Amino acid sequence: MFGYVVADQANLTPEALERYRGVYCGLCRAIGQRHGQLSRLCLTYDMTFLILLLDSLYEPERTAGSNRCPPHPIRPRPWQRSEATDYAADMNVALAYYNCLDDWQDDHSPSGLAVAQVLKGRYPDIKQRWPRQCGAIEDGLERLSALEREKSPDLDAVCKAFGGLMGELFVLREDRWADDLREMGGKLGQFIYLMDAVLDRERDDKKGRYNPITAFESQNQAGPFQELPVLTMLIGDSTLAFERLPLEQDMDLLRNILYSGVWTRYAMEQNRKAKKEGRTTHKEEPST
Repeated sequence: MFGYVVADQANLTPEALERYRGVYCGLCRAIGQRHGQLSRLCLTYDMTFLILLLDSLYEPERTAGSNRCPPHPIRPRPWQRSEATDYAADMNVALAYYNCLDDWQDDHSPSGLAVAQVLKGRYPDIKQRWPRQCGAIEDGLERLSALEREKSPDLDAVCKAFGGLMGELFVLREDRWADDLREMGGKLGQFIYLMDAVLDRERDDKKGRYNPITAFESQNQAGPFQELPVLTMLIGDSTLAFERLPLEQDMDLLRNILYSGVWTRYAMEQNRKAKKEGRTTHKEEPST
């Protein structure tokens, strides 16, 4: 369920785009240094948002530089790093480990199994550093797996199983901001799980695999599930908690991701369907 919490890069200023890419490169370096170079295979943009959020909230000391790396061996790439970067690197690896295991169990993906084997040895150290967060990942995914095995029609329950673990990941430490961070991350996690179900539904139905929306509709007599209002409500609740936090740094970039970027894949899918059906669509994302 990676690839949803990303920036709408076409609508970023050059300065914001440079900051975004610098934080991403810092995350890549942190993963490599903390968990080995092969662990960079699990790198995604999603945790870049968490770094930006925690940097803005706590304003930790940051380091910066410019280096060549295996993906960019010719021209040095600027990077930025903070305490939040190292935390996000650990969470990225922990989530990727279980995501790859899920890919193997669902599709018998050789690449999923291979990356899971790379990350397996790193997970115990991460769990020792962050027992609350890793416990939430394990408990949340265990509940989610049980619901999926049962082919549960309870759409709210499956969304909340994933949302709960995401809420804990957003809480770096238990302090006065923890409740809002947990609420924000939890609603964002529910949005991500539901969005993933929406975008995977056609493929899941063709393969006869469980999809929570299909299961929900099979038990609901009120007609087709209205995905857009529910997605909008969930991301709206997440943004309400976000706006309560005392943030100043990178606000335009954070809002770009949370108000626009999270809809990128949905908009692409709607455009694909419209093109297939010979219709036209607007590029605008739903308002939150």
